[in-house]
Amino acid sequence: MKKLSKKFWIISGSVLGVLVVAFVGLGFYFENHFFLRSTVNGVSSSGASAAVMERRLTEAAKGYQMTLVEADGKKEILTTNELGMEVHIKQEHLQNMINDQNGFLWVHNLITGNDYVSRDLVSCDINAIKKRVSRLSCVTDKNPIKTKNANVVYRSGEFVIVDEVYGTELNQNDLAGKVYRAALSLKKELNLRDAACYKQPKYTKDSKEIKELKKTLNKYLATEVVYKVGSATEKIPTETIGSWLSGNDKLKPAFDEEAMEAFVAKMSKKYDTYGQPKTLATQYGVTVTVPGGNYGWRIDKAGEVAQLKEDIASGKKVTRDFTYQYKAASREGNDYGNSYVEINKTAQHVYLVINGAVVMDTPMVSGKNVPEHDTPTGAFRITYCEKGATLRGPGYCTKVAYWMPFNGDIGLHDATWQKAFGGARYKEGYGSHGCVNLPLSAAGTIFSYVSTGFPVLMYDLPGTETVDTLARQSAENCKNAINAIGGVNGNSGAAIGAARGAYDALTDSAKSCVDNYQVLLDAEAAYANIMAANAQAMEQAKAQAEAKAVMDMIDAIGVVDGTVGISVVTQNVTDAETAYNALSAQAKQYVTNYDALVQARQKLNALLQP
Repeated sequence: MKKLSKKFWIISGSVLGVLVVAFVGLGFYFENHFFLRSTVNGVSSSGASAAVMERRLTEAAKGYQMTLVEADGKKEILTTNELGMEVHIKQEHLQNMINDQNGFLWVHNLITGNDYVSRDLVSCDINAIKKRVSRLSCVTDKNPIKTKNANVVYRSGEFVIVDEVYGTELNQNDLAGKVYRAALSLKKELNLRDAACYKQPKYTKDSKEIKELKKTLNKYLATEVVYKVGSATEKIPTETIGSWLSGNDKLKPAFDEEAMEAFVAKMSKKYDTYGQPKTLATQYGVTVTVPGGNYGWRIDKAGEVAQLKEDIASGKKVTRDFTYQYKAASREGNDYGNSYVEINKTAQHVYLVINGAVVMDTPMVSGKNVPEHDTPTGAFRITYCEKGATLRGPGYCTKVAYWMPFNGDIGLHDATWQKAFGGARYKEGYGSHGCVNLPLSAAGTIFSYVSTGFPVLMYDLPGTETVDTLARQSAENCKNAINAIGGVNGNSGAAIGAARGAYDALTDSAKSCVDNYQVLLDAEAAYANIMAANAQAMEQAKAQAEAKAVMDMIDAIGVVDGTVGISVVTQNVTDAETAYNALSAQAKQYVTNYDALVQARQKLNALLQP
């Protein structure tokens, strides 16, 4: 064992010695020779001396020209003159290059290799090369094949990868640079495809980004979007979703927004009711067509596209309605439902319909009968509701208790300055600037029911101009009854009662036409005061009469001194006291001889003492 060990060390030492000698020897060798696996201006210099390399380079440069091999196999020749090439091969310069080496790094260079390029040996004119390159047929080609990245496309229900395209588009400056470097290395052939002179695709079919994009888009494709619009449903076909999807320049999922907008526009055309005429069964037994306005369902196109992107990116099943800019009351039948404000502009009358029933109706005054103040008909929505608003316009600034705009600056509001409503007042100089003027109580009632978005349906109905004649006549009769009251006195009860009865019998719309109702209220208050004063006087007279009877009883007691029988006196005092105590507080105030009764009781008590 010891002998074997000794032998091993002897052999190992010998091998190591040989390696050291070889290393040192080669180190000295490469002090005067080029490293192995090296080139000088493209010509192999492996182990060559300066003299050998001078011969090799001179031979390589002799009759030099460069052949460009294009993508279609066509070849073009570049001569030394076209390259602006000059050759100055000198052994001295090559020796200097060797001298710059550290010969003992030969092992390292054996692994890495070394390519020397010296412009002192071979030089080219880059400007001359650019000039020649600009005339190459591959550069002047007006219809080069476009280089394309690999991408994904939708085919037969899934996204698949489409290979990249290696085109023939050239960057002139980049090509000139590669020709320049190839000429310095005395390369006799430059294959433009192999040298990647053509524009290169950034992403290939094997790129990680392409594979990830395919995976993501197929996940998106699994999305199911179903619209539920009232009782109807609308599912987006998978093919449609597939047509919207692609990858962008950075191979991230992208949506074809233009195609999506076109789809949403198609849905909008199918399901929108905004601005369309409405059919209305009026309170007059006639069905009319109300012109389009700002009421109805309207899909928010931008909002819907944004929501679709979010839904598709989720990869899940989604069931929902559209994203709306404006909503209406119903998707079944008429979109305004069964609660709305109905306005017959011709009849100057407003109806508030709630759940199909009229809960209030009233005459109104619309805009003046001139183009600039006319109140337009149409189907509108309440924009907002405001209490205590101030309305401003050219030449006016008016405060109202209830403001409900529905068509720009046109709206419903109270108009306490109007002395009457309905009829043809809007044609007689009493019309508004375009708004619907209402009695205060009617405006308050409507305000209590409506909110933003509530439908307002206004129409013309020829032939209903006199629909309020009966109500207005009843109102006129009531006004006459009120005026007949005249000055109020104790005999006005019958006239006031008749006026009150006439007013209470009126409909709400007729009551709104009674512009002297306050006179009735004032008369009722005055008559009540007169009746109260009369009642007070009667009560006073009654109290005084009752007090007089008690005073007579006190006077009848007489002198209490024992001269009159004690039993008679006692009975008289007791009767007077009982009568006095039975009086009201008011009557007691009128008993002026009460002190005599008190003194009589005191004297009587003294006589009765034992």
